[in-house]
Amino acid sequence: MIATRFCAAATILTFAASAVFAQTALPRNVTIPEGYITVQSSMSLSLPFDQGAQLDEQVQKAQKALYNIASRNCSVVVETIAEDCKITGITNNVDMQRGNNRDGFISVRGQISMAIKLKPSMQGSK
Repeated sequence: MIATRFCAAATILTFAASAVFAQTALPRNVTIPEGYITVQSSMSLSLPFDQGAQLDEQVQKAQKALYNIASRNCSVVVETIAEDCKITGITNNVDMQRGNNRDGFISVRGQISMAIKLKPSMQGSK
């Protein structure tokens, strides 16, 4: 009986945490400069859930990891196909998953939108 109540409470907490920590960018009118194109990149990562740490601290850790990856995304684009890159938007969604053996993980998924100016060698003939 106690185990059933605990599982029900954990399930409710998981759904509540997922809804509270989900963040979505509102539609914006982003003006893309002349000669730029838009590029979107999706990413996903999971971190082990630590039952001894506060949930909000673990969510922030997961979000920081995602934002660190996103902050380097423009550098990768400039190293490969672009002369210039500007981040125009980022979204993230965080949720917690628990396994049968109480091990679990916090999953964070995000999307980064960028405006890039392609290198001349990458531009198609016009």
